[in-house]
Amino acid sequence: MLNRFALFFQFILICVVVYLKLRANTAYFLTPDSHYYLQAAQNLLNGKGYIITFEGKDTFCAIWPIGYSGLIALVSWGTAFSMEIASKIVNLLALAGCFWLLLRRFQDKAWFVALGLMTSSLVQLYTNTWSETVFLFFVLGFCVHSEKWQRNEVVGTFWAIGAFITRYAGVFLLIPMLIQRRFKALFVYVLFVIGYLLLNYSYTRTFTGGHGFWPEEPLLERFLRGIRGLGEEFLFFAIRDWDLKNTILSHSTKWFIYGIASVQFLIIGVIVWRIGRFLKDKGLVASARWTDGMINALKKQPFFVVAISYLFFTFAIYMTDASLESLYFRRLAPSSLLFSLGILAWVSEQKQLFERTQWLFVAFFVLSMIHALPK
Repeated sequence: MLNRFALFFQFILICVVVYLKLRANTAYFLTPDSHYYLQAAQNLLNGKGYIITFEGKDTFCAIWPIGYSGLIALVSWGTAFSMEIASKIVNLLALAGCFWLLLRRFQDKAWFVALGLMTSSLVQLYTNTWSETVFLFFVLGFCVHSEKWQRNEVVGTFWAIGAFITRYAGVFLLIPMLIQRRFKALFVYVLFVIGYLLLNYSYTRTFTGGHGFWPEEPLLERFLRGIRGLGEEFLFFAIRDWDLKNTILSHSTKWFIYGIASVQFLIIGVIVWRIGRFLKDKGLVASARWTDGMINALKKQPFFVVAISYLFFTFAIYMTDASLESLYFRRLAPSSLLFSLGILAWVSEQKQLFERTQWLFVAFFVLSMIHALPK
């Protein structure tokens, strides 16, 4: 009961922060992509089909799959809210789904693993009218279901299909399917992906609405810029305050933000030190037993397998497709979240380590939520 209350409190806390961010500046969370999502949703609701006005003419929206706009239209139809409000409801419903999935998987430790959903970068995604939050829900569902493939392998493709019709990047799930040798699921998924891309082609003579152009940027320069993006995400995924972009922010507020970030780095240092002590006490540091244990843990934990697959896929696409201008938090959030959940899940399974670090993790993620508050 206490675990469910903690999860509910975490969800409500995120909802409150999202609401405060929207009240502070609604327009900030509507990008050009957002307007196309809303336009497509409105056209679906009006019975015009999945079309947008692009470059002065109405066209089938092959640039983005139908999933996110379809959900917005469905929520708007069911609630009579505007498309913009419906998009925020869709995001929060997807977030609620993520909490539900973690509850199913981790039971009494779900509140601890769910701390990974409470970062400033993710709250930015929840607040924007972007498809990423729904995408995270389906990818997380895929991870949770991966441990139950034996029960019904084909039904498991539901999560992969949901990810793909939300973002084309969902095709990366072919990699963990191959690694896990889930060939029935793989076959069904490939058929669906091919069918959807052929539908796009029948309307637009393109498979994904114009993606797939080779970058003009020098290869080494693009590679180094991508590595820098990965480094920034690794360092600042949960230690990032978007209000620092505000040029009129007072010096006292900036130093407040820097102070919170410093405390977070200190907490991470203590956590790493305690993990090191834990491993040393277990006699696992720098030993073949430790290496074998880590490899087995990676195989056992689908969060890590799927996170690495997504990171590899995204970097490969970034190097070969000019439509991915850069690697930044929006592109990398799925892998960052899954790595965080994987680490928290591992810690939750180590009783002694969990008792030594649980409140340090709580403090770290609460401070991350302070970063997310509008200043």
